[in-house]
Amino acid sequence: MSVLIGIDLGTSCVKVEAINVENRKMALARNFYDISIPASGFAEQNPEDWWNATLDALIKVKSHIGAVNEDIKGIGLSGQMHGMVLLDKGLNVIRPAIIWCDQRSKKQVGKIYRKLGKEAFKNITLNPLNTGFLIASLLWIKENEEESYKKIYKVLLPKDFLRFRLTGELGTDYSDASASLAFDVRKGAWSEEILNAIGIDIDIFPQFKNSFEIAGTLTDSASFATGLAKGTPVAYGGGDQQMQALGNGLTSPGMASSTIGTGGQIFTPVDSPVYDEQFRLHTFCNALPESWCLMGASLSAGLSLKWLSDNIFDGASFKIFDEEAGKIAAGSDGVVFLPYLIGERTPHMDPNAKAMFFGLTLKHTKANLIRAVMEGVTFSLKESLDIMRQNGIVINRVIASGGGAKSKLWRQIQADIFNTDIYTTNVSEQACNGAIITAGVAVSLFRSPKEAISNLVDFDKPVTHPDPNNASIYNHYYSVYKELYKKNKQLFRKLG
Repeated sequence: MSVLIGIDLGTSCVKVEAINVENRKMALARNFYDISIPASGFAEQNPEDWWNATLDALIKVKSHIGAVNEDIKGIGLSGQMHGMVLLDKGLNVIRPAIIWCDQRSKKQVGKIYRKLGKEAFKNITLNPLNTGFLIASLLWIKENEEESYKKIYKVLLPKDFLRFRLTGELGTDYSDASASLAFDVRKGAWSEEILNAIGIDIDIFPQFKNSFEIAGTLTDSASFATGLAKGTPVAYGGGDQQMQALGNGLTSPGMASSTIGTGGQIFTPVDSPVYDEQFRLHTFCNALPESWCLMGASLSAGLSLKWLSDNIFDGASFKIFDEEAGKIAAGSDGVVFLPYLIGERTPHMDPNAKAMFFGLTLKHTKANLIRAVMEGVTFSLKESLDIMRQNGIVINRVIASGGGAKSKLWRQIQADIFNTDIYTTNVSEQACNGAIITAGVAVSLFRSPKEAISNLVDFDKPVTHPDPNNASIYNHYYSVYKELYKKNKQLFRKLG
């Protein structure tokens, strides 16, 4: 038996999947943790919560798949991007991790742009800067928590903290490093120009390697904690979006994934570091060598449904939401939702953007709200897809990914709003599968990522086709959706 393990450190939970590559038998465990909001606009998590949740999940999947230590050939990692774990010289965590949806660094975003010039910054990173990115959060620490800043020995991205606890090695990979916005995407290196301009020492950043290389092996202490064998290889892995794409078999231009998790993303691989000249999209290094990716990001995708569940529906399940939304026709009887609960990235790059329901009347019910949220999130993803196509990116196939892909209704809404076929694969946990692929290549169970994909990913699942009538309805409401932001942009700013 040859077993590989993939760890995906998400925003709401960690997922650990083990697969027997010989018969594709799988085991999955997940453990949840909280986001701390110590002040308005702040979002933090305790890295020890990540670690404890991961340990428990590793123990469970090993038991569930029936493997002994000798069967487990390697471990790969995927994780939420842009966040920041600070370690002191004793390699202890200094403070809670600031994560991707944190909004506290608005002033630091402006300061970084002023120090370098907005165009110079964008030409180095190939990205717009927004709150929640590591470089802005780190500058906030420097300017607001002087004692914490003085203690910093190394800065790690979230998944890299887990790898450090597993192996004792400090490092990251190109895909995650490029999304810190302290990275020169063209040169493939930490940007001395950016860091010097804001007075941050480049030495606090870790080394970076290819996603498919072995970063280290399990230490004595990690072996004791997990029950896995000391010396088990651990690959570098990558950021969760690059791992989602890899796990879904996206290796070539022309393919895109539509991911609905806590956030939402449209992701497509490209073979050169192209970028949107208006910087409405992100350009990052891909996990695949000599490959890049374009990504549009919506901050509140599944998060919008969770907010609805927690605050209006007494914790109702997404299954119930699916059933209720399915009773409502396309267009939600004229209710339009802007999913800007924590500001928005693509296309607005506006931390002041606010969510809203528009068009409510006495005839509307809770079911209308549910469907409007699903449609509004999908409209936000369509904006990213449209911008990619405006930039000459040809997309022939869209693959549904994340928790939203499990909903037949939400796949149909995507097909109708995008007016394109929506494909699925046999993979239910795409980021875990991407991490598994990095481990399989790193330990030479597979000769290449493409060989791993051919063994682990099937593309013959049912395709969801757009309904022409629904597509026409959505085209009308999409124009209303876009106009709502334009009409309310200045009002959002007044609210702060």
